[in-house]
Amino acid sequence: MRQRSAYVFAGLLAVPLLIAAPRLLAADRPGESATMEDQASLELGRRVQAVQEAIQNPAAPGALQAITDLGHDQRYYVMVRGWLAYQRQGDKSIIDASRGQAPEHILARVRFLDQAIRAIDLE
Repeated sequence: MRQRSAYVFAGLLAVPLLIAAPRLLAADRPGESATMEDQASLELGRRVQAVQEAIQNPAAPGALQAITDLGHDQRYYVMVRGWLAYQRQGDKSIIDASRGQAPEHILARVRFLDQAIRAIDLE
């Protein structure tokens, strides 16, 4: 469980940086208005939250679409791919430790993560 917590923590560290990225990049363009920066940050934050919700509830409608929407954007592909891989690795660790009695929601999430990784890797 300690190892899984480390993976989740590492993934969560990326979220604030990702949300702040448009604002940091916009600082290099002095003529851009704060409203455009705020809109870009807000939109990216919504997309990141959608991915987080999809990972937590893979059976929800549109879960795979939320991941592919952000994962197909080449600016964020590496972050999304890493997030999914770390979550999958943590869940597989739980499955290995449970010795054949893994909770069904963990098994389902691993199947979903495999599918999501394939979906963003193929395009």
